[in-house]
Amino acid sequence: MKPQKPHLRLLPVIALPLLVLSACGFGTANADATIHPAPIEPIITFDNAAGEASDKTTVKLNEEVTLSVVDGEFTSVEVTSDRGTELEGEFNDDNTAWVSTATVEAEAEYSVAASAQSPDMEVDFAQSFLTPAPEGSALKVSDVTPNLDGEVLGVGAPIIVTFNQDVPDRGAVERRLEVSSEKGHEGAWRWMSDNQAIYRTAEYWDAYQTVTFSTTWEGQNLGGDLWGGENYSTDLTIGASQLSVIDPSAHTMTVSIDGEVARTFPVSAGKATTTEYTTASGEHMVMAKSATERMISPGRDEDDPEYYDVEVDWAVRINATGEYVHQATASASGVLGQANVSHGCVNASADDAKWFYDIAQRGDVVDVINTDRQMPWDNGWGYWILSFDDWKEGSALT
Repeated sequence: MKPQKPHLRLLPVIALPLLVLSACGFGTANADATIHPAPIEPIITFDNAAGEASDKTTVKLNEEVTLSVVDGEFTSVEVTSDRGTELEGEFNDDNTAWVSTATVEAEAEYSVAASAQSPDMEVDFAQSFLTPAPEGSALKVSDVTPNLDGEVLGVGAPIIVTFNQDVPDRGAVERRLEVSSEKGHEGAWRWMSDNQAIYRTAEYWDAYQTVTFSTTWEGQNLGGDLWGGENYSTDLTIGASQLSVIDPSAHTMTVSIDGEVARTFPVSAGKATTTEYTTASGEHMVMAKSATERMISPGRDEDDPEYYDVEVDWAVRINATGEYVHQATASASGVLGQANVSHGCVNASADDAKWFYDIAQRGDVVDVINTDRQMPWDNGWGYWILSFDDWKEGSALT
């Protein structure tokens, strides 16, 4: 029903003033009234919270982080882990949503800071969330060579890094390997297998400096179910520049220290009756040394004329297949500087061999020249045999 109107005919005197007063009253109210609409406040939502009251939401490792806003648009979003890593992301076309474009780190606490604005106001939003431990395995560094405690290295030294397991995505891991040096350098990684990578510089290291190798993979996804374990860092000490040249054709070995010839002495190298007994040409490196080394001819029976089983002093190893610089055996001691009679090693006098042994640093370059046999670059540490361009071809990021 509709409400009834007043009966004016029965109340002429009273009704008219009432109507007039009523009309005046309504007119005054309309003139003075001002409408004030409520301000529009942007509302930001952390979508991963899924309605949870806790500010310690857990976000799965492969889950996207998303934020949205209604009645406004985002002006900024920053999502940062407690390791200081900012999570990358992007806005939609109208800036009402933000979605991460990178994978969150494992076992981390993230802080979310967002701002949004409407025509009436700007609001700030804060949230935190956790990420769980990975279900997959953690990649770790199991060995760095050469790098014994207190060791001083030569200017040719590689950094040989062995991991605790095979790497399915070499590029993802290589991006997380860092090498810095006090004096600056250019270098590159080369993968030797799925669990080993080697770093070599374009030119020899500058002498007398500290080099630092480190990883930045903690909590990072490295492909598939592989995650970065705890970050690793170690320092390597580069010592004097010690470069040697062995010339079997001249029966000499010359050692230069910091650009000056320190000693030239007579030697006897491989007798070259076969390829096996030819000292290989190419840039070798000092790999190890021992005061006494037992040497046994490989693959020879005791009744073979070429069989030997001897102990030598002051042995400095320069490749993986048995080439050493050492004190001359009895058969070579009388022909130093005159003839090559060994099975491939470089024989020197007791005094010269001991001197070289004492100064030798792993990573010193020993260049053998003027023989008919070329050493493969992957025989021991023959990495300087490759040009730097060829070396870089072994990088996963080339």
